[in-house]
Amino acid sequence: MKRSFLYTTILAGGLLVLSACNKQLETEPQTELTELKTFEDVQSALQGSYEGFKSVRYYNNPAASGFSSAWSALPDMMGDDMIEALESLGNWRILSELAYNADNGAVQGAFRQGYEIISRVNNVLQALPVYETGDTEAEAKTVRGQALAIRAHAHFDLLRYFAPQYDRNSTELAIPYVTSFDPLNPLTILPARNTVKEVYDRIFEDLDNALTAFEQGGNPSGNTARYYIDETVVHAMRARINLYAGNWQAAIDEATAALDARGLTDADGYVAAFSTDTEAAPSSEVYWSIPSDNSLTPGGGISGGNPNYRVATPISNIIKDMGGAYDEPGVILFDQTGIGGFQRTIVDKYPGVNSFKVFRAGEMMLIRAEAKQRLGNPTALEDLNALRTARGVDEGNETGAALLDAILLLRRVELLGEGHRWFDIKRTTRIINRTECGTAGGSSSNNCTVGANSRSWAFPIPFNDIRVNPNLVQNQGY
Repeated sequence: MKRSFLYTTILAGGLLVLSACNKQLETEPQTELTELKTFEDVQSALQGSYEGFKSVRYYNNPAASGFSSAWSALPDMMGDDMIEALESLGNWRILSELAYNADNGAVQGAFRQGYEIISRVNNVLQALPVYETGDTEAEAKTVRGQALAIRAHAHFDLLRYFAPQYDRNSTELAIPYVTSFDPLNPLTILPARNTVKEVYDRIFEDLDNALTAFEQGGNPSGNTARYYIDETVVHAMRARINLYAGNWQAAIDEATAALDARGLTDADGYVAAFSTDTEAAPSSEVYWSIPSDNSLTPGGGISGGNPNYRVATPISNIIKDMGGAYDEPGVILFDQTGIGGFQRTIVDKYPGVNSFKVFRAGEMMLIRAEAKQRLGNPTALEDLNALRTARGVDEGNETGAALLDAILLLRRVELLGEGHRWFDIKRTTRIINRTECGTAGGSSSNNCTVGANSRSWAFPIPFNDIRVNPNLVQNQGY
């Protein structure tokens, strides 16, 4: 019988050992299992946890791979602001048409990679207590803060795909929240899926404890390139998660804490955030990024000279009208000639080797503005206009429903190509209407509409995992 990755990952990937925690992330991981016998081993294992985010199943997106790239390019491919281009070889078509089944390799890859990272940090957390006293106490607390935040982040990312919906107190089944590591008995874990509420509870608990650990041990040293999680990143994580959960005041408070630490830049700073020339010392716009290591291509399928997916014409026209920083090269390219002379608009944020920006100040401003509007807070417009001004865009005077529409529209423009759109549709409308389908519309895809009741708003639990674990229950419709 083929073993499920959720359990065999503990043996295969839980103990990747790299160089010391605060060195750059270029070191190639060792592949042999290694017991964490020293504090240096623990630091190296933490580094291995960070390495997991550079997988083609997580933030990396080679142009012709067809790997899931689940939290970088894929959410844009699956939404309505990107259209499968005539140049596409169809590597992501099943995903972008939301036609996946439980045996889909990319879906299984996303599930696999999330739990591989979780396994690695659980190993770190299990080994830490003996080092949280004496000479290594402060450093060990800093390691704990990072490990807990990584565990919370990976579980939340899995929830975004595999949970049917995001309501804070939902009793719908989400994912297993895994906190144990046992390399000798991996098949005894067999976790059941926790409810959405239970997963949120554990995520927030981990992030609360991460902040406590950072307060006790300090932020990671040598973090000028923003390659490590610190207190500001934890506040940004909590802001994003509270937005999804509908905890509006908490989302406001956490976004404010993040922005107070690292505020918005101007239009030039926004464009520069996506330039490889500024990788070593990014602007305050960037909170946490995944380093390129001369190989990471987070936008390969949607950026560059000949991408698989182009920007849909409606949002392209909106960006042209809006102007400011949003229509600058380095962010977007208009009128690029493709197959048959078709004029395309292409995302230019990640055209080649580049670090992936997981959290930025622009997102925090939009989170705060949206949460304020949903609470009827009149300063929501002030936040929206502050972001507009920072990007060189005209201010507005919207109110009521028109203000929420304006915030959500600017979110589409600001975060285009950064892995948000499908999740935003899922948490707000659960309706996709693509106006450009088929060859006549300049697309290789013929799937134009996805309704609110589609089974595809939740990924299926992979077939192999259900096969070996009787405690897992499949999502409805698969």
